Amino acid sequence: MKSIIISASSAGACRILAIVLNLVGIPLALAKLGPSRFGLLLVILSISSWIGFANIGMGRVIANTVARRSSSSSRFTVEFVSLATVLAAVINLLLFLVATGLFFLFLSFAPLEDVIAANYHEFAVTIVIMFFALSLWFFLSVFEGIDAGHHQLHRLYFFQLISYSLSLAILLLVFPTHPSITFAAYLLNLGFLLGSVFHAVDVVRRNRNLFSLNFGWRWRTIRLLTLSSLDFTVISLGLGVIFQFATGLFGFIDGPESVVELGIFMRLMQSYGSLVIAFTFPLSNLVAFRLKRRDVASVVRTVRLSGIMLLSGSIVGGAGFLILGVPILSFWLKSAIHIDRLFLVSGSLLIVLGALHFFLAALMTGAADIRTASRIHILEAVAFLPLAFLLFRALEQSGVLLAMDIVLGAGTLAMLGRLRKHSVLGRVFAVRSAYAPIA
Repeated sequence: MKSIIISASSAGACRILAIVLNLVGIPLALAKLGPSRFGLLLVILSISSWIGFANIGMGRVIANTVARRSSSSSRFTVEFVSLATVLAAVINLLLFLVATGLFFLFLSFAPLEDVIAANYHEFAVTIVIMFFALSLWFFLSVFEGIDAGHHQLHRLYFFQLISYSLSLAILLLVFPTHPSITFAAYLLNLGFLLGSVFHAVDVVRRNRNLFSLNFGWRWRTIRLLTLSSLDFTVISLGLGVIFQFATGLFGFIDGPESVVELGIFMRLMQSYGSLVIAFTFPLSNLVAFRLKRRDVASVVRTVRLSGIMLLSGSIVGGAGFLILGVPILSFWLKSAIHIDRLFLVSGSLLIVLGALHFFLAALMTGAADIRTASRIHILEAVAFLPLAFLLFRALEQSGVLLAMDIVLGAGTLAMLGRLRKHSVLGRVFAVRSAYAPIA
């Protein structure tokens, strides 16, 4: 229990520092880069995140394997971790090479908007650097999984806290005199990476017995590593398309200045989403644990209380953005913000729907219905792309937010309908006694 509390506290501190880094960095980058180059920065951050759509995260599988083995140095565990490390290195190296190749292939025939053409070298170099850095981070999930399995994940957060603090200091002291898009992209998006690298070194130092060159390429193990996290990968893909795709795509087509307000709002939603996930992720684990114990009354009370708290907070946040969004953003950015009423309404609704969507997805995960959740998320992504394109052409940035509201609203209704059929969780949404026997 002590290790869990320490890890949760450290993770919370990391998220807070990451949010502070963005709250300080975004207006500073806008002031130092200017509106056009700042818009290009937002487009770069969006495009570079697309590499995550093909990421196969192995950390969760490794954590489960290490945690379930009584002896961390057993032959199976050593072979499993060693194979996972090499396989992750190969997969993410190939991911980087393929993503970079496709990016330059696309640039070879795609017409470039004026701002992108004027900053082509910095645009291309920054995206390649971000591709490499994110591929490296995906590889480092192997080492995060080892410490998670040993219930020592607070070590990762300790290194990341130092890394975020260093990034914040560099942002305040060095970036103002040496502003560049590449510099800003790294500080705003990858302030944690140096900490993750040093954490990996620390994991290897403490767990030398887990790594060996004498392992076999067992197809069964490879299949376990690549397929066990497939449903979570699909969910991440669906959310990534909805929340990260539009700024880069439409900014590349119509120019960075056409998506500045959208890009800023989505950066804020990213910070907001991290707080929501910090709330819903442990909730899914708690629901799974209590469902396994068939503690019906406790599950219903916990889910209802958590839902009320999350929904209340999101409604307050949505109403605050609707009423005070323009003056707060203008004061924060020290620049006039021009967003229409539809943008405010759609953004406010997205704040509420986003929280509700993550909440229901967490319940489905806790109920071991992850396959259905992944299907809903991928259908949302497929529906979002053409809808966002049509609404962007008709309503510009506000149309993209409206498209997000529509697909997330439909997905929320689908998950709600699925959960209402669950023998226990269905009681959360029904006017029935929490102490009724399980059907």
